[in-house]
Amino acid sequence: MKKVFLAPLFISILVLASFQLSQSPATAVSSVSRAEFKQYIEDWSEPEGYFDTDNFISNETSYLHVIPELQKQVRPGSVYLGVGPDQNFSYIARTKPALAIIVDIRRQNMLQHLFMKALFDLSASRAEYLARFFAREVPVVSPASSLPEVLRSVRQARTSETVYQRNLADVKKKLSESGLNLTATDMMKIEYVYRSFHDEGLDLRFSSIGRNNASNYPTFESLMLQTDRTGKMQHYLADEETFLWMKRFQSENRLIPVVGDFAGPHAFKAVGSFLTKKGWKVSTFYTSNVEYYLFGQASWKSYIQNVRALPVLPNAVFIRAYFSGAGPAHPLSVAGHRSTSLVQDIGAFLADEKAGRLREYWDVVN
Repeated sequence: MKKVFLAPLFISILVLASFQLSQSPATAVSSVSRAEFKQYIEDWSEPEGYFDTDNFISNETSYLHVIPELQKQVRPGSVYLGVGPDQNFSYIARTKPALAIIVDIRRQNMLQHLFMKALFDLSASRAEYLARFFAREVPVVSPASSLPEVLRSVRQARTSETVYQRNLADVKKKLSESGLNLTATDMMKIEYVYRSFHDEGLDLRFSSIGRNNASNYPTFESLMLQTDRTGKMQHYLADEETFLWMKRFQSENRLIPVVGDFAGPHAFKAVGSFLTKKGWKVSTFYTSNVEYYLFGQASWKSYIQNVRALPVLPNAVFIRAYFSGAGPAHPLSVAGHRSTSLVQDIGAFLADEKAGRLREYWDVVN
């Protein structure tokens, strides 16, 4: 009996493994060394630019609507590109790339990612991660608890300046051990980021500098509790297993934050050249609504050149955010959301651009 059943099972496992490898062009990325992590950040980054927000958190309440569509279209084991802070983690954790590269014009965004990486390293659970995030005592929470239960426990946990300073010291120690070339100014910015999370907690909101518009945007807690279109929670902290996967991804240095402009002269070209040499290809590019600020400007042409410099899979997709104030209501908009999150084909976009069919921003997102 053993000979009859084990041989076919063994063959099936080999076939499955072979299929998975053939479907995952970046599976060679098992981890990135500390030296490589440092080198990539330094080699790929360019001088920072300006954007009129601290962008501690997203303002896209629709960002998780697209998770089921992404999981259908995006193969695990490829390369993910993104922009901005931790909304990227939910896309990454739910699509399982082999490598993720975050390119943002603000150096502070790169530093915030290093801060969050330190929190992952220091935390053994969702409860500890969130407690450290907001400088609170770690509550006793079951690993099986729902995200609303975890958030409620963290909100009720004690906080103090002592807790904040202790956690800040832990973060600084982690960063000093990383070997990264962080300046005194960098450390001050990291402390500024952490102080903001500590002071505002789960009620922190996105806001634009000098516009006094925070009340228009969701709180950090409400962003975490958003769902996909079916009502399923898809945040990377929705369950303990997904958090632990993301923790391991971070510990293996496979999320690389870079300072770069979407239309800049260096970052995207350096990333594209690196990926091409390795034979790795991009499956997903989360652009948020950055294209809105580029379209119609002289920088649009440079952005298109940067996208064309990326090695992409034939079915590679953008994840885009379209806001109602940018034009007509989008056909895929959902009542109660100012943003509409979209999954759109990169190849079709480049073909439309080449053919001159993108005459206005609406053509980009529709």
